[in-house]
Amino acid sequence: MTPEPVTLKITEDALEELITTYARHTATAVGRSRDRPRHRVGLDRDAASADRAACWLRMVSIVEIYTEALLRHLADEAPGRAPGGWSDVIGLLRRRHNIDVADIPAWERLEACLLVRNAVAHGLGRFTAKQLEKETPRKIRVIGVPVRDGMVVITATSLADCVETCREFITKLDTHPQVTAEAITAPAAADTWAQRLSHFHPDGAGQRPGEAGSRSR
Repeated sequence: MTPEPVTLKITEDALEELITTYARHTATAVGRSRDRPRHRVGLDRDAASADRAACWLRMVSIVEIYTEALLRHLADEAPGRAPGGWSDVIGLLRRRHNIDVADIPAWERLEACLLVRNAVAHGLGRFTAKQLEKETPRKIRVIGVPVRDGMVVITATSLADCVETCREFITKLDTHPQVTAEAITAPAAADTWAQRLSHFHPDGAGQRPGEAGSRSR
C-alpha cells in the first residue's frame, strides 16, 4: 500500500495510523496461523474473527476522527464543543466549506463500512432492528461482506477492502479542491487528532468514535 501525496500533516498521521493498524493485524493473523495447534482450530477461528472485527472498528474510527480533525483545521477553531456526531461533522463540512462527502468516489463503500461497524459495535455482529428496518443488509453488498444467519462475517478479503476504502476516502478528502484552497496551519487540529485517538478502545466502549458512528445507521 503506497501512500499518495497529501496536503495536510493530519492526513499523513491518519494514513500512517490506518496502515499501521492493518499491518499490525495482518502480522498477528499470520503468527496465529503459523503457530496454531490442530486441536485449537475452532478457538483460533473465533479469536481471528474477533481480531478482524476489532481492526475494522479501529480503521473506521480513524476515518471519523480524521474527518472531525479536518473540519476543525479548515475552520481554524480552538478546541471547544465537539460536533454532535458523524452526521453533524459531515453536515458542517457541507454547509461551512462546500464539501459534500457524498461526492467523494469512496463514499458509498465507506458508508457501507460504517454500517458494518455499527452492527459489530452495537449488535455484536448482528443487525439491530433499526438497521433491518432500513434494509442495511442490502446496502452492504457494495463491499462484499457476507451475512450469515443475520450476522455480518468480516473476512480477510473484506477487511483488506475496508482498509483500502478508508485510505481512499481520507486521501480524496485531503485533496478536495476546497481543502487545498482553505488549507492553513492549525495546531488545534493536530491536537484533536492525537487526543481522540489516544482515547480509542477497539470494542467501541467509552469513546466518541462509536458514539459518532451510531448516528450513521
